[in-house]
Amino acid sequence: MSQNGRLSERVVALTGAGSGLGLLTAQHLLEQGARVIANYRSSADALLALQEQHPGALHPIAGDVGDEETAVAIAKQARELGRLDVLIHNAAIARDRPLIGMSTDEWDDVIRVNLRGAFLTTKHALKVMLRRRYGRVIYVSSIAAVMGNAGQANYAASKAGLHGLSNAVAQEYSSRGVRSVVLAPGVLDTGLGARLAPEIQRRKVERTLHGLVDAGSVAATIAFLAGSDADFINGAVVRSDGGIVF
Repeated sequence: MSQNGRLSERVVALTGAGSGLGLLTAQHLLEQGARVIANYRSSADALLALQEQHPGALHPIAGDVGDEETAVAIAKQARELGRLDVLIHNAAIARDRPLIGMSTDEWDDVIRVNLRGAFLTTKHALKVMLRRRYGRVIYVSSIAAVMGNAGQANYAASKAGLHGLSNAVAQEYSSRGVRSVVLAPGVLDTGLGARLAPEIQRRKVERTLHGLVDAGSVAATIAFLAGSDADFINGAVVRSDGGIVF
């Protein structure tokens, strides 16, 4: 099979697809033949442009992943398409502040989107996947989950939670054909990574062998993990961080 068609016939649900890494991932998935259920929360302009380029293959769904109705809508669209092969939980927000000054709302908002959203989308996606006894769940985490990050206690905790969630999914559902994996990028050159405070970004880049991580290469890695070539990567954390030094 050609590289461009390696995801042919696959139905992939992708959260946080409206911009940044999510949008780049949607492009890679579509170029490789996948049908993509693309969740976004605010602007859909870039997704609509992609939809014109790939008629019939992109299915945008608006909604906050912290609301269960969004997960239900994604699963409903998958049922209408007849299957769901892959769920990619990429949606994330940041509310950076030193812990002692962090408000309860700033903590709760990040946990709600980054971790609760993963729980809800996974729960409803599994109901579709288990009917065919096949599925793959990919959680986009962060190197912050492994090494922490000053000023990002809420973000680091939410991303670390994805690692535990992924391991639990792998243990509960591997026998029924569902695999689960975490991808942990470093500081990306787009999206939340590009919006880090300059001092935090500088410290991270200084500890990374290749500087800022190219988001396009991370999107390509996600697309690889979505394919059958990665079926035996399960319960693992794949680091795509440019060689960060702890």
